Amino acid sequence: MPSASSRHPSRDTRVLVTVNALPLAVGVLLSCSAALGEISAYGRLTLGMAWALAQLAVLVAGTWWYENRVASSFEPASGTTAAARSAGGAW
Repeated sequence: MPSASSRHPSRDTRVLVTVNALPLAVGVLLSCSAALGEISAYGRLTLGMAWALAQLAVLVAGTWWYENRVASSFEPASGTTAAARSAGGAW
């Protein structure tokens, strides 16, 4: 029986795109104003650099989540089980 994730793969894709689009949109807005990006967040770390690092972290975490979600939704094909191989069903 297919899992809920495999029945609705576009939902996972929509979640991934939305989670990554929101920080991108904020990053674009920050890049429109140099004064906002130059605000010191911590020491020499500016708000623009902090946001870029946060956006990178969201991208990496979202991609990891998506890959795990997609990989767990796949089930082996009917001819690839151990019983089918021993019976000569697949090479």
